[in-house]
Amino acid sequence: MHDATAQIETLKNIAELLNESTNKNVLGNVLRKFISMTAFEAGWIFLEKEDEIQLAADIGLPPALSRDNKRRMCGEDCSCVSRYKSGRLTKATSIIACKRIEQAQEEGLEGTDGITHHATVPLQTPGRSFGLFNVATRNKSSYSEDLHLLESIALQVGTALERIERFEAEEEWSLLLMQSHELTRSIQDAQDLRALKWTVERGLQALYPEKKVQWTNKAVASSAKLCGVISDQEAFYVSGQTFTKAEVEVFELVKKYITVSWKKLVLIEKEKTMARREERSRFAQDLHDSVNQLLFSIVLTSKAASRLSASNPSLKEQVDYIQDISSQALQEMRALIAEEKSGRLKEGVLAELSSYAGTIGLKYSVDSEGTESIPYALEETLLRIGQEALHNVLKHAGTEEVEVSLQKFRHEVVLIIRDHGVGFNRELNPLSFGISGMRERAALYDGRLTVTSEKGEGTVVKVEIPLEGRSGS
Repeated sequence: MHDATAQIETLKNIAELLNESTNKNVLGNVLRKFISMTAFEAGWIFLEKEDEIQLAADIGLPPALSRDNKRRMCGEDCSCVSRYKSGRLTKATSIIACKRIEQAQEEGLEGTDGITHHATVPLQTPGRSFGLFNVATRNKSSYSEDLHLLESIALQVGTALERIERFEAEEEWSLLLMQSHELTRSIQDAQDLRALKWTVERGLQALYPEKKVQWTNKAVASSAKLCGVISDQEAFYVSGQTFTKAEVEVFELVKKYITVSWKKLVLIEKEKTMARREERSRFAQDLHDSVNQLLFSIVLTSKAASRLSASNPSLKEQVDYIQDISSQALQEMRALIAEEKSGRLKEGVLAELSSYAGTIGLKYSVDSEGTESIPYALEETLLRIGQEALHNVLKHAGTEEVEVSLQKFRHEVVLIIRDHGVGFNRELNPLSFGISGMRERAALYDGRLTVTSEKGEGTVVKVEIPLEGRSGS
């Protein structure tokens, strides 16, 4: 094509097409317009996408290249693509034999329509390369006279692609910002840490639908490209092969908001815990001032009544019974008050349960496994459940010996209280109220409590509570 007027008209028409579009699908129309206004008969465009070269548009492909859903045009095993990826193709080039057609001919496939060579030019701007623009004509092996036009077209297309990518990035940024705004509103509505985790996982999955999202621990999350570390035990991540600039920037914004919300909820939880402890401390004082004194009076009165009833064995037996149970109740009340006033759990759940067992007169053995840390609120729950179980041993097991085991695994904590006493029939269980209370405490943390007992075989109380944020990868 030597006609300067025709070349200018071609460039003008291509420029109009490109300027009207904000989508890469325009490349098919560009090829169609270019082929219709020149002597070329076939053309195809390769674009870079996620570190690969892929066919983006084509027109007039000979049957040897278009059969099998254009299978031969896929992949990067050809001369022009190899030269482009190695950086050796920097301008329009003529007389490039088409390796894809040569392979088709070697395999005995017909339908090349006389096309053996094509011209190729990189689609690029001064700062960026996008792919390749290839054209061909039947029975032609040199395109030297057309290289100037091809380079002009390639510059037009490259410039348009750069503009389209900027537009797509801004559009993606706007959409992600809108979605992240909805997520931050949901985060703000979270009432506790568990709700916040669920909201974050669901919201990030909506932001990154093709990626893997998970709330886990720091060790697991730190290997991901998009990672938010809340503490040594709490983190979340989004994993995938590639991320756009907009995806990374929006994640960083959301991460800051999640971190602030997490710290706020942790502070609220601590304030609630302190308030509960203060309330229990006041309650302990009330117990000391009222119930404790009443029990002490009952003990003293029953002792005196026992001496006065010495001549009546039947009455004395009943009075002695009152003295025994009131003394025991007084002992337990004092242990409870002392525990509340001294600030429990300083030595951990197992130590506190051992102390409690000894205080109420049980002979205990303890066993522990694992070194995972347990949140304070969960320790408190385990302590209360364990105390109730030990109290039941004292009251109903018919033995003073008890085994206490605490296992702190990565995913859960397990507390076991075992005795070898008289056991009981579950259907006639007189302890159902106490067991129900223990089960309700465990359920507050998605845990479960099981009681195994047979007459004459003893009883095992087992509490299993999952540790939030400790799931695997």
